[in-house]
Amino acid sequence: MNVTFADITLPVWLVVSQWVLLFAPGFLIIVMYRQIGLLEQLKDRGSEREGLSIGEKAVPFDYTRVDQVTHASARFEPRGRWSLLVFADPGCVSCQNTLLALERWLPKLGPLMRVLVATTAESAQIAAVDAFRTATCDICRIRSDVSSKLYRTGVTPFGYLIDPEGIIRAKGIVVDEASIRKLVSKADRKPINVEFTVS
Repeated sequence: MNVTFADITLPVWLVVSQWVLLFAPGFLIIVMYRQIGLLEQLKDRGSEREGLSIGEKAVPFDYTRVDQVTHASARFEPRGRWSLLVFADPGCVSCQNTLLALERWLPKLGPLMRVLVATTAESAQIAAVDAFRTATCDICRIRSDVSSKLYRTGVTPFGYLIDPEGIIRAKGIVVDEASIRKLVSKADRKPINVEFTVS
């Protein structure tokens, strides 16, 4: 069957395929914007429901250090100084971006607070990802119940800002440099002034 436009005759499959090619990108763009909107809602509102509440006491836990020299055991004690605790997973692209952002800011954050990245991944998984393998910030392996039960965190990368009294002052999904800066600047007592220069 052919479609005739004056002197031009086109096969039906060609006409249909042209209309599909015209509307398919528009449909995909609508789906993409809807997905971005859902992610933004999760980032903004999901953070409020996720994990321990702001004002609660952070929970101490045991962990195993991940570094080239030793796999020593240690204990995270929230009290004593400001802490930035980030739960991450080497298989998560956003977590890799978060780790790279932390590496750039570690010289400024280091004197003000300890930065600890916690993961439930195996050593082989950690070593297979450049961002985790080459990190200079403290990366530690934890039991799965630390993130899921003690901190009630089911998404990564998710961060907590903990004050020297061991109280959670801010929390949220930390997918990029801006969200890390927002988390660090949320301290409502003894605020930390950190100027970040993004190169």
